[in-house]
Amino acid sequence: MRNLCFLCSAALITLGLVGYLGWEAIGASKQSVTALIPAFIGLPMLLGGLVALKSTMAGMHIAVLFSALGALAGLGRVIPTVINGEFSGPGSVLIAIMTAVCLFFTVMAIRSFRAARRAREGSA
Repeated sequence: MRNLCFLCSAALITLGLVGYLGWEAIGASKQSVTALIPAFIGLPMLLGGLVALKSTMAGMHIAVLFSALGALAGLGRVIPTVINGEFSGPGSVLIAIMTAVCLFFTVMAIRSFRAARRAREGSA
């Protein structure tokens, strides 16, 4: 699970940096600090993964907390955009990718937490 945390946080940080530093290459009209939002979600996830190297439970809970917040924030932006039919441009795509990565990690972490709980209860 820690490896998946490092992978997802690296993907989010890279996504944020691509959106911010490569704004011309992806077709944005101007450089914006909000393009770094995926990186702002990925950094605390990475810190949670680093904490998990010493304390698995605490670190993974920190990582999944920020991942869930990123998924909720992304869904809060993506759903109204799709409903209004305004899903176009690099900003919408970046937010959709961030949402997908965060949702994937959150679901996988919850599955892992449930399996660990069942294993603990089964051995007790």
